[in-house]
Amino acid sequence: MQALIHKQKSLAIVYDADLVEAPGVELFSVDYWKMRQALAGEAIGRGSAWFIDAPFGPVVLRQYLRGGWVAKISRQSYFFTGIERSRPFREFRLLAALHDLGLPVPQPVAALCKHHGILSSGAIMTVRISAARTLADVLPENNGAPVPPEELWEGIGSCIRRFHDAGAWHADLNARNILLDEKQQVFLIDFDRARFTPGTAVSGQGNLERLKRSLAKLWPGGDLSTMQPAWDRIMAGYRG
Repeated sequence: MQALIHKQKSLAIVYDADLVEAPGVELFSVDYWKMRQALAGEAIGRGSAWFIDAPFGPVVLRQYLRGGWVAKISRQSYFFTGIERSRPFREFRLLAALHDLGLPVPQPVAALCKHHGILSSGAIMTVRISAARTLADVLPENNGAPVPPEELWEGIGSCIRRFHDAGAWHADLNARNILLDEKQQVFLIDFDRARFTPGTAVSGQGNLERLKRSLAKLWPGGDLSTMQPAWDRIMAGYRG
């Protein structure tokens, strides 16, 4: 990766020059891609992520949106404390570092930070993982039974452990942020607000508890007794 920064008066774009030759703010506009009939879809349940067939390959564009009570005041604005400390730039840098380590994350393409006074907004673009589905999308097909093979559940646990051993702590590890490709390979996505301490393993307890709550909410039929075997396999994979 050759990460470069393009700056204008009130915006900055960090991008992989090996993938994008001349970045502009239009790359982060859904309307821009719609006009070029390059919009391939939208992430179900997340109105801030779009699938785009760009000239440089299939990508995912995600805008940074606030949740909770703060969203009632401003959905897209964050306090601006510097370009490199902005959420888009931090996530781009983190994804680049994790990708360089060979960890299963989407390759970052570009990130935008627009700032006006004390406020900023932004977006990030990553390479789209081919034929991938979220773990949440897969669950309803199983009618409450852990039909996916034990190897899949163990693979999820093993994947999470790789990140924790590398020093990466995910801020919102849930079933929608775990992707499975057509070969059942496991990827983690959405590293906004994640923390990374290279070379220093992190405690994964909070991540695992968050994931278990997420699975419990989504488990078909709400019968957690049928979820327990799957969770046991996840933990077996995590412990190695």
